[in-house]
Amino acid sequence: MLIELAVSFIAALAFAVVFNVPVRYLLPGALAGAIGWLIFRSFGSMNTAIFLASVGIGLMAEGGARILRIPVLIIAVPGIIPLVPGVGAYSTMLALVKGNFIVALTTGTETLFAAGAIAVGIAVATVPLRLVWKGGAGHVRKTAHTYITSFDSPKR
Repeated sequence: MLIELAVSFIAALAFAVVFNVPVRYLLPGALAGAIGWLIFRSFGSMNTAIFLASVGIGLMAEGGARILRIPVLIIAVPGIIPLVPGVGAYSTMLALVKGNFIVALTTGTETLFAAGAIAVGIAVATVPLRLVWKGGAGHVRKTAHTYITSFDSPKR
């Protein structure tokens, strides 16, 4: 388990370097990756564990960003890297190339669910906190209404 934590720390650190994170902010992203991996390994089911680890990373990223006064992505992106289902994507493509479509469909579905768990976990952690810290729903950006037909448009 200690080796896995070290490898996830190094992987998150390496990707933070690749993404040009400033040197003084490399450690928070790498720690988020290691702690996220620890959360992932602590739970049994794969997609549930990925979801809970993503929520933990999102909360760490939001809190760390507020404390350090940096963008959330500087911590969140390197922190998520150890959870990305790269082996599943590779296995899916390999099965497609070999013509084994049933295995490709099964592996691809599992990979998409894992990626979805990451996205939903980050959203569950960050969206409510942003609404609270920004002052409620009044600060949420609203989109302009698009009129599709003349029946939708206001009368002039």
